[in-house]
Amino acid sequence: MKTTRWYGIIFCLIFSACERTVELDIPYEGDKLVVNGFIQPDSVVYLRVTRSQPPGGSEFPEVRSARVELKAGAEILPLQWQVIGGKGYFVSAKPAKPGVEYNISVSAAGLDTVTARDTLPRKPLLAEPFAQAGGNRVKFVMKDIPGADYYRFRLFKGAKNGNGETTPVERRLYRFDPSYNNSFTDMLTENYLESTLIADDRFDGRELTIVMQTKDVNIKDDILLLEVTGLTSNSWLYLKTLEVQTLNEGNILIDPSKVYTNVVKGYGILGGVNAARLEVTVK
Repeated sequence: MKTTRWYGIIFCLIFSACERTVELDIPYEGDKLVVNGFIQPDSVVYLRVTRSQPPGGSEFPEVRSARVELKAGAEILPLQWQVIGGKGYFVSAKPAKPGVEYNISVSAAGLDTVTARDTLPRKPLLAEPFAQAGGNRVKFVMKDIPGADYYRFRLFKGAKNGNGETTPVERRLYRFDPSYNNSFTDMLTENYLESTLIADDRFDGRELTIVMQTKDVNIKDDILLLEVTGLTSNSWLYLKTLEVQTLNEGNILIDPSKVYTNVVKGYGILGGVNAARLEVTVK
């Protein structure tokens, strides 16, 4: 995880064929707790707790001894420590449910106690998926509910699991087709992407027909899985600023960017997400 801090930059100033290296000393505010967790409905909550490091650090040590309290409204949700994929998480015993605010408090010896809170966003409304074999377009309808909403779009190759459900296997690169998506004019690009973050400013409360153009020129008889994830403002700001930092990384002509955090006195994110998936059978 990349913490929300300024990274040291080394860059060169070139004048009259003379090169000089200048090192910028970026102040370090001291070690802080870093908490990361996305809350989604009907899933247990996974919270990862680490300690921040000075600029240049590449490893963020786990704080297994941290005291973590997670509340769903007034109810305290029990947590247990689990190692998943070689990383440790504090995992809730109960799944998250809509309609309540989630609050966390995390403390550890020698570090400030941190807090964060968020809710669950609305689930996107998707319908009428369509894709034709031999083409490279995926079409669907999305109905936006009035009020501020934030979305992340992704497209996967899908496969059936043992229960007959379609699950994502690998991401498909896509872009929004410039011939159809007038509401996404600021997102139109020649590049094919793995995901796109969009706010509903230009289509609040409207029903849209959205067309994705896949990088694969010829869609075969595969099962495609469309995923549109509803985000809270906290989740949106975190993912958007993380995207900007990733795009700018290594560019010495751009000021270093900070990743948004809603963790008070610390770093990281506690964010609500709510994904809607739509199977697209290629015909």
